[in-house]
Amino acid sequence: MKQASFFVALALAATTAGCDDDTSTAGCVHLCTEAQAGHCTVITGDCTAFCNALDGVQGPSGCADEREAYQGCLNRGATACDNDCGSQESALSTCVGLYCLANPTNADCTVLSASF
Repeated sequence: MKQASFFVALALAATTAGCDDDTSTAGCVHLCTEAQAGHCTVITGDCTAFCNALDGVQGPSGCADEREAYQGCLNRGATACDNDCGSQESALSTCVGLYCLANPTNADCTVLSASF
């Protein structure tokens, strides 16, 4: 059950990923905060910690392209809650989720899991 929430949250993690610069942590924090205010994310933890952890796993997990695609989709709307980015969200969630399931003691995965 927590695992399912983790995948959904990781997908929405991309909601936190980019504003003007799709790979910037500052943009991620902005989108995360905006999504929390708009009640369109399951991320309940600290957005800065969440975004830093997402930055930390995107390289080793090989999920940078998925994150960029999802963030790009989210950034097309006036707010992080405006677009239907389900396929991009699913791709990112699956990619990061599989990495974190295989690396459950990874500090960044622990932060991501605790953010939901």
